[in-house]
Amino acid sequence: MRAAVAVRVTRRRRIVPVVFAVVLLATSGCAARRPAATGAAPLRVGTSGDYPPFSLRGADGAWSGFDVAVARAYADARGRRLELVPFRWPELAPRLAAGEFDVAMSGVTIRADRLLVGTMTAAIARSEAIVLVRRGAVPTADVDRAGVRIAVNRGGHLERLARARLRRAALVPADDNRRLPELLAARAVDAIVTDTLEAATFPADAFVVAARLSRDRKAYWVAPGRNALAADLDAWLLASEHDGTLGRLRAAWLAGASAPTLAPELSRVVDLAARRLMLMPAVAAAKRAAGTPVVDPSREVEVVARAVARARAAGFDDGAAEHFARAQIDAARAVQGARRPTAAAIVDVPTLAALRPRIDALDEATVAALVAARAAAARADRAALAAALRADADVDGFDEAHAGAIAAAIAALVASSAEQIGQ
Repeated sequence: MRAAVAVRVTRRRRIVPVVFAVVLLATSGCAARRPAATGAAPLRVGTSGDYPPFSLRGADGAWSGFDVAVARAYADARGRRLELVPFRWPELAPRLAAGEFDVAMSGVTIRADRLLVGTMTAAIARSEAIVLVRRGAVPTADVDRAGVRIAVNRGGHLERLARARLRRAALVPADDNRRLPELLAARAVDAIVTDTLEAATFPADAFVVAARLSRDRKAYWVAPGRNALAADLDAWLLASEHDGTLGRLRAAWLAGASAPTLAPELSRVVDLAARRLMLMPAVAAAKRAAGTPVVDPSREVEVVARAVARARAAGFDDGAAEHFARAQIDAARAVQGARRPTAAAIVDVPTLAALRPRIDALDEATVAALVAARAAAARADRAALAAALRADADVDGFDEAHAGAIAAAIAALVASSAEQIGQ
């Protein structure tokens, strides 16, 4: 475990509908509002109602939170009636796959297995998964040891992460995520697993960070078969980054959230590159299950050839495109060869036949994102770009050298594009 770090969480913020009303008034002028389309299907948004500051449902049934506010703003901009569909975390994946709602918006963490189902939008927030203890109650360096009881929300990303990373402590799954700080304060448990954004809604100065488990990104999870919705939602999110809508909503709801360090278009490139690497532990597991070696030269030749063809069509130089593809392959090899499992353990090993189309789709999306990010990438500092890659690709085996190589390859690819345009 890493050394203990004290954290001062902000004063408890009451998440009530009044706050959203103020934010909506402040942001409604940022994009043209469309009248409700006659006969348009409602936008069905799955949300948990138990995860501040993203989604919270009060005793009176009123909904609030950052993702609820974003859902309302998007539905309003598209002239669609919003229908909030409650879910419990253990049933999120099967209900999304069954199409019971169009998109899940509830602080959903980007995870490798989720990338294989439906589509996840651009990342809208970043956080760290952490273990909290009462101030002075437990020696923070020894939180993962026998006899320590650690509560975690049942069925979500954090429970899977806790089971992968906290092997000696006794995990206590809780069915109501909102009760975690109460359980800790009442000494019913010794620690809880949460994230930095949720912790910012807890009582100030009551708890201390005992361990940091992972760096995570939040996105909206669109149901399978809703490709048009996924593309439109991503386009709206990008426009809302530029017109300030998302910035104002973050300021209102996400206390302690770090300010974006890259332009939205370049952040998307980094996000996609990180998602590719997130799939590599599953690729390694699939190869082991199939009895095939980690290094697959024929597949790598195919990946490079496809990458060069896509890049050439987008106006990039062949050599620079090959350099970028090989930098990604080198990083992928390192992640596949890592000795210990990454973040959330692989529960169901997918097949290579299921994984490879997703990887190809990510590669295609990355080229499109690079086209949109040309200007921003040309101005970006390579060190900042590499640091962003390291933060988003929080997987074992991916190090500073690989991040630096991919950052340099991105810069060279964009520079080659400028040269091609100038010819």
